[in-house]
Amino acid sequence: HPAEELSCVEPVPVPSPGQGQALVQVHFASADPMDSNLISGTYFSYRFPVWRFPYVPGFDAAGVVVSVGPGSTKVKAGDRVVLSMGVVESCAKEATFGPAGAFAEYCVCPESQMVKVPDEVELSQVAGLPLAGLTAYQALFTGRGSSTKGEVLGDISENSKVLVLGGNHGPGHLAVQMAKMKGAHVITTVPPSCIDWMIQLGADRVINFREESWVQELVGQDFDLILDFVSWARSLPEMGKVSEVLRERGQYISNSNWEVFDLLKASSGMCNRFFKAMIPKVNSDDLNTLVEWVADKKLEVFIDQICPFSEVRHALRECIVGQSCGKVLVDHLGAENISKPMRVTDRGVKLSGKTMKGWLCHRYNPYSE
Repeated sequence: HPAEELSCVEPVPVPSPGQGQALVQVHFASADPMDSNLISGTYFSYRFPVWRFPYVPGFDAAGVVVSVGPGSTKVKAGDRVVLSMGVVESCAKEATFGPAGAFAEYCVCPESQMVKVPDEVELSQVAGLPLAGLTAYQALFTGRGSSTKGEVLGDISENSKVLVLGGNHGPGHLAVQMAKMKGAHVITTVPPSCIDWMIQLGADRVINFREESWVQELVGQDFDLILDFVSWARSLPEMGKVSEVLRERGQYISNSNWEVFDLLKASSGMCNRFFKAMIPKVNSDDLNTLVEWVADKKLEVFIDQICPFSEVRHALRECIVGQSCGKVLVDHLGAENISKPMRVTDRGVKLSGKTMKGWLCHRYNPYSE
């Protein structure tokens, strides 16, 4: 696994918040397949290369604001926040933060990519929310997101028929809950160990993908929307089978399989159905909606494992090759305390010139067979 090449080092300079940014002491970070894809170089051909090595991986975090940069008005020192660096946002060549940065004691992130966490919500409840939640939310409702081509994404309504491939994964289990909140008819595919869990979440039907073919089981049912969170199809013939399940003018949206989607754009055989690739666009408006749903107990981020800071590599492995149900978190302030929760006043804490402990990626490390 690409994460095997990561090294945990000290000292690493504590970053300084720039214009419109905040410095956050990380309490929890979330491991995501997008972290591993960045480490492996998978995103390089999709305009999201890493421009600076070494760098600290990790996109999602929850913690406490330590200080803010000039022009910051939405958060202040002492605020509890959840945030995401974002793949598109932090990997841009012109970015003034990142790339990534959550697998360290402190991280810098634009305040436009973080929201305050209500007092009644634990930071661990939302640490795994940003990338997974925004992927599900924007795929279902568009929000402030779009496809990689700038197209509108989902717009489901009551009684829409939605198929979620990979309901056990981070975005999958959240998409099932969100679609049911809207009154949609939801079917999902999961491994056998997660069937009962999906039923509890309200899925109308759960397909054990190890024993059943969803294409054969659902042929002719004319779904409005299919969300692919598992890289289901890797060839044009496989994608062609989707037309047996997806209605005309229906949408097949995936956060992977971009190469196949590019081929489909050049194919004339599927033009009456829309195939769209996406990467979530991190923004405080959509993220705030998700945090409010968590606070109102309408949405729950299920935590499969919480790993100590020393086990970042294990956390990344589990979210790719493991059978995790929900999200895998990294506890920065747990039993193996790398630091203590900081007492922060409204004036903030100056950490310029200070160092911290963090995980570093020194080069691309492609997946091996």
